[in-house]
Amino acid sequence: MARSQSHILGEFIGAFFEDLMKQPVREFAQKYGLYFDTVGKRKARGGKKLTWTDVHGSKHDLDFVLEKGGTEENIGEPVAFIELAWRSYTKHSKNKAQEISGAVNPICEKYKLSKPFKGAILSGQFTENSLNQLKRDDFHVLYIPFEKLVQAFSTHGLDIEFDEDSKEADVKKKHAAVSKRSNKALLEKVREEILNSCDAEIKQFITELEAFYTRKIKTICILPLHGTRTEVVDVEKAIAFINGYCDLPTNQKLEYIEVIVTYNNGSIIQCQFKTKAETVDFLQKIR
Repeated sequence: MARSQSHILGEFIGAFFEDLMKQPVREFAQKYGLYFDTVGKRKARGGKKLTWTDVHGSKHDLDFVLEKGGTEENIGEPVAFIELAWRSYTKHSKNKAQEISGAVNPICEKYKLSKPFKGAILSGQFTENSLNQLKRDDFHVLYIPFEKLVQAFSTHGLDIEFDEDSKEADVKKKHAAVSKRSNKALLEKVREEILNSCDAEIKQFITELEAFYTRKIKTICILPLHGTRTEVVDVEKAIAFINGYCDLPTNQKLEYIEVIVTYNNGSIIQCQFKTKAETVDFLQKIR
């Protein structure tokens, strides 16, 4: 089945947007000595796809990942997962928001002891509901409306504006005009135009990323649970046990150690460990 001209032009805009957004994220990574991984060849993973496995063993292709201790040859500890998306029409925005959450959340669950940053960089047509959906799911969102892209291209004599009612022939002409090889220098000017005109939004997103990465420990709550496990088969027996429980058993043993780490940016990591060694190992990693 042949692809529509709107889809082809949309792909061009999406790829252009993703490429230009590498710059601020890469600059942040360089500032803090992090490895910035994106689609392309890397010895540590082979192939061009940037794929991570979630807590269920499912694989997800991602856009940007920042790693602490990562190198070309070795995968580091994930610091941030940042997904990018371009959508031509608002009717697709809710599905894309759900797709982003569905990919990133299970991966972050796997690395919950380090609680990576969750980011979404979006452009095109996204509804307020779809943006809020991501924010409610603890994503940090950078959104650049389609109109800003249109204006940046228009400033340099290029027209990328289209909608659901645009004629295929008109969209085809626009794609042919904007994607010419001779436009390389012109597109570089458009790139700078977008980065400059969206500087406030980009800085806000990077500031949130920086605050997350440089967060400081505010408190560490440690709760060792001792006792002998008691199991009953119904609520009445459970209530009777609770009402009859008054003293610490003499045959107490360590069930688990709960640790709750609170950071100055409001982030919380809550976890349980079966042994003291596991607990110490975790605490050493979050220093």
